[in-house]
Amino acid sequence: MKKSTFLRLRRINKGLLLLHCGSWIQNLLFELFSKGESFIPMSIEKSDKILAEKYCDAKSSAIRNNKIVSQDIDLQIIIPVYKTERFLRKCIDSVLNQKTQYSFKIAVVNDGSPDRSGEILREYESDDRVIVYTQENKGLSGARNTALEEIFAKYITFIDSDDQLPQGSIEAMLDAAIRYNADIVQGSYENVTMEGKKTSSCICKLNSNATPPEMKGFPWGKVYKSEIFKNICFPEKYWFEDTNGAMLLVPIAKRLVTIPSIVYYYTTTNPGSITNSIYGNPKSIDTFYVTRAMLDDQQKLKDKGIDFYYPVEMMLNQISINWQRTFALGLEYESAIFILTCDLYNKYFSESSLSDSRYLNLNKSLRNKDFNIYRRECAFL
Repeated sequence: MKKSTFLRLRRINKGLLLLHCGSWIQNLLFELFSKGESFIPMSIEKSDKILAEKYCDAKSSAIRNNKIVSQDIDLQIIIPVYKTERFLRKCIDSVLNQKTQYSFKIAVVNDGSPDRSGEILREYESDDRVIVYTQENKGLSGARNTALEEIFAKYITFIDSDDQLPQGSIEAMLDAAIRYNADIVQGSYENVTMEGKKTSSCICKLNSNATPPEMKGFPWGKVYKSEIFKNICFPEKYWFEDTNGAMLLVPIAKRLVTIPSIVYYYTTTNPGSITNSIYGNPKSIDTFYVTRAMLDDQQKLKDKGIDFYYPVEMMLNQISINWQRTFALGLEYESAIFILTCDLYNKYFSESSLSDSRYLNLNKSLRNKDFNIYRRECAFL
């Protein structure tokens, strides 16, 4: 196969490709677009150096002591704001117009937004249900963390400032949280265009004893018991900062609940734009860096005596996601990430046993350091 053809195939949208292919065709395609490439062996030290030269690790952590100053309010709603003047009023109004028996306050953080967002936020300062924080730009994690420094409610939820809450969201999520004494409640959501047209939805089943793999990685569309954030924040200066959800927040939760109620409208500004910005971007290496940082943070939480449950299947799923985000960087970086991933996996999961056979081959590839099986499994899991 010509190199130019191979490069084009690497950039095919995986979701569209798999939609029309049976498993045997998937394997055939993988063999075709991998032909001519072979693993580049190197030491762990060399692997780290190669990645650092491409993009340096911020070495951030999600461990922090936040202060619970009060729990008089039922729900603290955290909204980070940056360059969303077009959507901001609709976002905040969708919260303030909620009909609910529960008390709530919005903690909205102007993260150094250069547009008219700050001016719009000043219109809401007279509402005692709104607290406005203004800071120099720290990024999405830094904005959320500012609002988490002083927790003032029993539960916490997050909203992106270009999204909205459907009527009844707060009622549905808190009803479930209180009824089941849940640590995390995850609701269903709908994707909408910038004009407000609904395009698709993701509906959860009612499950009062959900398992960690059933929980989505993003922080929105959920309520959390505020105690969960007593020792945890969002890792700053990384892409994929919400990896802390699957790797820290969900594992320390004692009870997870999913509900079918639509609790969130997610605005799809440009389908595929996030994927396009990730492919081939050196900062996509953050997906490995943040995974490594969260594994280190897991150990810190265990050392604090915090109960923790992170099944090996979730780690294998994260490894697959990491590969999908970074393979377009090229074989040298793909090989380096594989070497470092094998080292992490065998360090932290040496005694773990699988209960889901779908991950059997990926598990073996990491134990045996088999690069070809690893990339095949990551591509088509």
